[in-house]
Amino acid sequence: MAMLQDDYKRVIAYLAVGELGYIGVGLGLATPLSITAGLFQAVNELVVTSFLFIGFGLVLYKTRTSKISKLGGLLQYMPTAALLTVLAGFAMAGVPPFNVFQSKYLLCQAAIAAGIPELAVIMIILSIVTFLAFLKMAYGIFLKEKPDDLEISSADVPKTTVAVMVIFLVVCLIIGLYPGLVVDRLGVLALTAFAL
Repeated sequence: MAMLQDDYKRVIAYLAVGELGYIGVGLGLATPLSITAGLFQAVNELVVTSFLFIGFGLVLYKTRTSKISKLGGLLQYMPTAALLTVLAGFAMAGVPPFNVFQSKYLLCQAAIAAGIPELAVIMIILSIVTFLAFLKMAYGIFLKEKPDDLEISSADVPKTTVAVMVIFLVVCLIIGLYPGLVVDRLGVLALTAFAL
């Protein structure tokens, strides 16, 4: 459904709901490893979805439209924000070295350890679909030729908003490169919950 939408807010919503399915898988497998992975995915989703919505909020700020078919060429008008938004999309799709890669990898390990390797294959395929849906959306907004009737605001992208996006990017990278910072704490929580 995400691939069929012409409104980027709807695309993000479909992708976010799809990503919530990973959390459900982690909790549904009900092993200490899977619960840890599901909670890790939940933490990552909070970060990445916020990151992504801020980026696309800037698109709305500059153009007053969320229709992908009416957009194009925004890379020229907001290059830093465009790059950060694309990186947020890569993070959501689970591209290394970002944080969501680590939680999805842990979920795949949990599925294999639980004796359901086909579930790991399905999760990998869904990550690829997320990546493709995001690429299609990013191309339509940032890279394709600007439509003649598209009006782009001359107002500068707020520097504070870009700074917040950079902070989200740094968080995604730190958690992606050092997942133990989060996983170790969540593992203790999962073991406690599992013992109950």
